[in-house]
Amino acid sequence: MKQAKIKIGATQINNGFSGQFYLPYSIGLLYAFVLHNSINPERFEFNSIIYKRKLLDECFEQLKDRDVVLFSTYVWNEKISLAIAKKLKEYDNKKFIVFGGPSVPDNKFGKAEKYFKENSFIDVLIHQEGERSVLQLLDEYPNNNLKNTPNISYMDQNKNYYNNPNLPRLKDFDKVPSPYLVGIFDDLIKENPKERWLASWETNRGCPFSCTYCDWGSATNSKVSRMHLDRVFAELDWFSKNKVEFIFCCDANFGILPRDYEIALKAAENKKKYGYPHVLSVQNTKNARERAYKVQKLLADTGLSKGVTLAMQTVDPHTLKAIKRDNISTKDYEELQKKFTDDGIATYTEFILALPGDTYDTFADGVSSVIQSGQHNRIQFNNLSILPNAEMADPENIEKDQIKTVSGPIVNVHGSLDETPEDNITESQQLVISTRTLPFEDWKKMRVYASISEFLYFNKIVQIPLLAINNLENIKFRELFEHFYNCSNDFVIMRNIIQNFHQHAEQISKGKSEFLYKEGLLDIYWPPGEFEYIKLVSEEKLNKFYDEFQNCFEVFCKSNKSKKIFLESVELNKKMMRLPWTQKDEILEMDYEIIDSYRDILKLNKPLFLKNKNTIKIIRNDMKFENIQDWMREVIWYGHRSGKYLCNVDKIESKKNKEIEKNIDKSLDEKYIGRNFGPYMV
Repeated sequence: MKQAKIKIGATQINNGFSGQFYLPYSIGLLYAFVLHNSINPERFEFNSIIYKRKLLDECFEQLKDRDVVLFSTYVWNEKISLAIAKKLKEYDNKKFIVFGGPSVPDNKFGKAEKYFKENSFIDVLIHQEGERSVLQLLDEYPNNNLKNTPNISYMDQNKNYYNNPNLPRLKDFDKVPSPYLVGIFDDLIKENPKERWLASWETNRGCPFSCTYCDWGSATNSKVSRMHLDRVFAELDWFSKNKVEFIFCCDANFGILPRDYEIALKAAENKKKYGYPHVLSVQNTKNARERAYKVQKLLADTGLSKGVTLAMQTVDPHTLKAIKRDNISTKDYEELQKKFTDDGIATYTEFILALPGDTYDTFADGVSSVIQSGQHNRIQFNNLSILPNAEMADPENIEKDQIKTVSGPIVNVHGSLDETPEDNITESQQLVISTRTLPFEDWKKMRVYASISEFLYFNKIVQIPLLAINNLENIKFRELFEHFYNCSNDFVIMRNIIQNFHQHAEQISKGKSEFLYKEGLLDIYWPPGEFEYIKLVSEEKLNKFYDEFQNCFEVFCKSNKSKKIFLESVELNKKMMRLPWTQKDEILEMDYEIIDSYRDILKLNKPLFLKNKNTIKIIRNDMKFENIQDWMREVIWYGHRSGKYLCNVDKIESKKNKEIEKNIDKSLDEKYIGRNFGPYMV
């Protein structure tokens, strides 16, 4: 009699990005490993993997006939995964429920046993790598002897908790076939012909660093193991032939290995040959500075990268020591910034708010110093969240650092309202709102300071006049941002923006979203600085804002020259803002060489701010907007990292240069008039 097949189901629910979804790589690895290494792979029937958020009942219907269900869990899918598992177990108590992934707590903090007690419908938790554990679980099913299965914890029938030893990490990936290359996703792609796929991709596994806020190094025991280069190149060919537009490289430190340049070069060659991928997103290594530069330059030159991350998280030495992180030196950072700027490659820097050891002062000074060292494009501010397996999550560290958190919903920046679950199962994260060195009131002030710098400087609204004051009067950016923070009630629009930033920080501390939503604003969630800028434009208050800013900041101008340059800079910045209803080019007469000085600063050169009458042309007709919605989408959303906020400017010959050329022409005419130069006469 033919034996019935064991039916395997799985979920790896990922967030969508502009209607695109990731192929479920982690589950794909497990399927591929089992099919390649099982003693009897014909026993198993694998169904399509649930890869995106659906209603609970839909997920249940897809999995209710499965014998074994595997869940790959992350902070963005843990709650819905638990809800599905619970409903399946209530439907049929014999279903074998297996949980793995970064959201499964390790045993090191004693949290795994607690997790079982809170979620008794789970049969097995897998810790760290799951390939070999899942293989043994499935090969032995339904007569599992869990005592001999590595990398797992479980509860027996008497509710006794067991945690089995972990195997050494995988080093030989010959036995770990690529799910892309062995056809795991072929049916999924055929079943969803309208889906535009994103791909997660490993060229190596592991992280040599041990930052306490991150669970990457702790999860991989710090050493880096490599996939064979032939496999890596074959996967790139698969992505290209399957028209995968966006590849997210999961390597913790791309560029750390000499071969990483070859990999980037292969991706570039494929883009040229096939048109795909469009983007290869990588986590840049802190080490191997010259190699990292070459890799990023290659990606940028070939259009595979829209910008380079120069991650800092903090620049305070005491905080770096507390979180066990080593940044590149300030000198190396400035050199890299200079190189990328000279090459026309946009960079951005990451900062994390509320790291243990950080204070309001160290944070505010750090932001100011990073701008001063050349980061004029963007600092991306991330709120610190506690990951379950990070060293920071150790209860002893929580107590030592006096970390206080609030549970808040996980909402993607620029995420759609459509992603908000209708079944009221909302994913959450633990956001830090105070530490031993950062009282709650200082955390709110830190949050507001970050929003101010985003709004004023990185959204380019008044970047040019702020740079003028900084250079002419040697005023630090911290003082400028705090001047805005402390502006008087006479400046009604500015004061309202500050109050909104305060209110937003307060809302985060009460468990509300990190980002802001308002009906009609593309129905997506916005960072606070972008949100306030859109409101100024849509409510037609931008001109009044510039008037208030000018009156408020004029106080920094100590000389008549500084004042004139400042006023002209405000007017120039206002005219250069790319707005939805202003799409006609404009000629502007200037008394000072402000646009040249601004460009010098962006190139990390010393500005001169010469007094010289000149004419510039502001180019507005290179982008067309049918309505304000188009403007929000193209300029604010899509262009927030590529600097589309400001219009391009053409420099028309200055009057001084014209006068010089006129005098030269006159003297040449007087010197050579009437002479015959034969064939050389022009």
